Amino acid sequence: MLGAPSAISVARLDYNDLVIVGEQMDFGGGARRDTAVHESGHAVARVLSIGRVGITNENAIRWIEMDEGTPHCSVFELPLGMPGLKEFGEREGIKEGMPWTAEQWRKLFSFMSIDPLEWASVRLFELTAGAAAQAKFAGASFGLVWHDYGCSDDRQNVIETCQRIGLNGSEATRLFAERAEEACTVLDKSHV
Repeated sequence: MLGAPSAISVARLDYNDLVIVGEQMDFGGGARRDTAVHESGHAVARVLSIGRVGITNENAIRWIEMDEGTPHCSVFELPLGMPGLKEFGEREGIKEGMPWTAEQWRKLFSFMSIDPLEWASVRLFELTAGAAAQAKFAGASFGLVWHDYGCSDDRQNVIETCQRIGLNGSEATRLFAERAEEACTVLDKSHV
């Protein structure tokens, strides 16, 4: 597993390489450079999150899709395939294919030994990092980029993440603001 200094150096390499490639290559399907930078922002945040809430070198980034349709960076969700989880869910009345309540998610987080607030914090950092990178690249404000159509999936994922752990409106707003500020600060550094 990478320690903090190595993870930062890998993030620096990935971000700079993707930005340079984004300025020099056609990504197919009409994908634009700002979209490439947006997706690389998610990837950089993921690398910087290695070692937190089950994110490892092996599962941090599986793919970045840049062809036709909506570009995406693979998302580390939760280790829902871990041994014993299905049996635990059945004992607790948590059924596959059904929407789970915040209380059911809390039980699953507990079984997986993951702090739900830490998971949501990491997830919101990763979700906002795409807009932060794109804002830096375009010379625009984070808010302008965040409210653009290109961030609609990220906005929906932020809402679902906060609902999943049972945050109320003001708690969700505060966590979002903290993580967005962190993403903007990290991605605004010239060495990242």
